[in-house]
Amino acid sequence: MKKYFLASALALTVLWSACDQSKKAETTGEETKTEADANVASNDTAKVYHAYLAVKDALVETDGKAAQKAANELTTALAPIKGCDEAEGLSKKIAGTDDVKLQRINFLQLSQDVIPLVKGLKTKNAPIYVAYCPMANEGNGGYWLSAQKEIKNPYYGNQMMDCGEVKEEIK
Repeated sequence: MKKYFLASALALTVLWSACDQSKKAETTGEETKTEADANVASNDTAKVYHAYLAVKDALVETDGKAAQKAANELTTALAPIKGCDEAEGLSKKIAGTDDVKLQRINFLQLSQDVIPLVKGLKTKNAPIYVAYCPMANEGNGGYWLSAQKEIKNPYYGNQMMDCGEVKEEIK
């Protein structure tokens, strides 16, 4: 599983660094990102992270309607980021239903795409936590991002609220 996330992180880093090619500045014949471009990419990723957290929080509360609304915002945040088409599609699936069971299935896959993207985000104030529940995904386990170290499981909500552990801290 660790190898999968490492490979995903590498692939998304490559895709992410390729984003917004039209805004690259030329210096000494090579294309480099300007500071403004880096801020735009960082702001886009921060928007994705905050919208993702809203989806996660709605699933923790087992609130399908709130998850739909948050997923619509996440879809909008993902749209300008090249290489995030699959994540955007999963977000649309979550937004397309208020069935929490289906939303959680899509959230599991969505997390696999969003976690590597967010790992490239430099946090200034608070760390981002990567949590893991071994019971999610029919016992195959599942990861998610959280702003708090305390476990609040989006895959089971109040059925198993504290099932899981923090696996990584992104600073």
